[in-house]
Amino acid sequence: MRRPTWRLRVFLCAAALGVSSAVLSIEAPKPHVAAPAPPKPEPARPSITPTDETAFYTVLQRVAHTRNFTGLSISADVINALAQGDADVAVGKLNAQANSGKLPENIALVRLQHWCNRVANSRPADPQAQMNNLPPTFPPERASRAAGVLIAEQKYRERAGTSCSKAQFDFNAIESRLRTAAENGDPASATELSQFVRDPQHREALLQAAVDKNFAPAVYTLATSRLMAVQRGETTENVASIRLLLKQAGRTLPKAKVDLANCMALGCDGHPADAAQAQAFGLDAARDGEPTAFLSIVRMPWARRLTRVQILSWQYFGDRLNEAGCGGEAYVGQAIAFDQAIKALEKSADTKVLEEAKTEADSLWQSNSDRARKEQGCSAT
Repeated sequence: MRRPTWRLRVFLCAAALGVSSAVLSIEAPKPHVAAPAPPKPEPARPSITPTDETAFYTVLQRVAHTRNFTGLSISADVINALAQGDADVAVGKLNAQANSGKLPENIALVRLQHWCNRVANSRPADPQAQMNNLPPTFPPERASRAAGVLIAEQKYRERAGTSCSKAQFDFNAIESRLRTAAENGDPASATELSQFVRDPQHREALLQAAVDKNFAPAVYTLATSRLMAVQRGETTENVASIRLLLKQAGRTLPKAKVDLANCMALGCDGHPADAAQAQAFGLDAARDGEPTAFLSIVRMPWARRLTRVQILSWQYFGDRLNEAGCGGEAYVGQAIAFDQAIKALEKSADTKVLEEAKTEADSLWQSNSDRARKEQGCSAT
């Protein structure tokens, strides 16, 4: 089975040549060598005046925590508390519900415990240094907003770190409830527990039990674990199941649709590559607002049949979603990625293509923005 090549190799080569000659005691004139042209200066970086993005960053964190609780039904007041950085408040609410037998809230405590660990162990970022790395080609308003987000992020992490240190996690009770629920057949608890089981067979059994109950996150986890085994060159008897599992998970998880499209386009699961069929899944994920779908439209074989107008219009659509907060805490990185992709596509496009792409992007927004914002947890309502 042929595996796709995931690494791009870049080779750099340099050479120097010196010339000299002599005739008896008289030197031959040396050829004139022009001085090398000085390197082009970097574009002047305009000064950036950050805007106050505190409220916008709350939206980004609300999206991030909504995604962190994928597969669970967690109340809005818990997510809103986390969006403000009040982890201790969220943990208190979840503890009360988990102690009364609510299984999703117990799983949320597991995820929140690990989130707090990441916050505590992360290095404090220097917003000014990050601002200096923003592309000098950013439009002024985009640069100001990105800078404001970086400042808001630093303040948020400080608040969240302090709040996490005050949160009361009853680790033994959380783990005991998780194991008991998994043993009793709760698919969400079994899926969560599988991440912390060292025995591969036990892990597979937990996932399979959840898959048998059509729990989408378990289906997706099992599919990606088998896909990674193939990419690592490990033998697996279940390689042909990857596509079926991704299709099943993709009914409710947009990320699974993208992975399915990319897998089909590359023939990564033992089936022949089929970019034409893959395109339908990739574009459906884009309609869901899945951030990875837009990068795949630019890079993956399944999007090669799209016209330049279509490719550019999808980038405009994705960029607009990101500006609505749908990128979550990855907002700045995605803003940079969209800026680079759009500029590269616009560079070789004529006026007609640009106008058509903007018109089509407006149509995509009218048709799909409500759906995408709901899927990504950034709904305006």
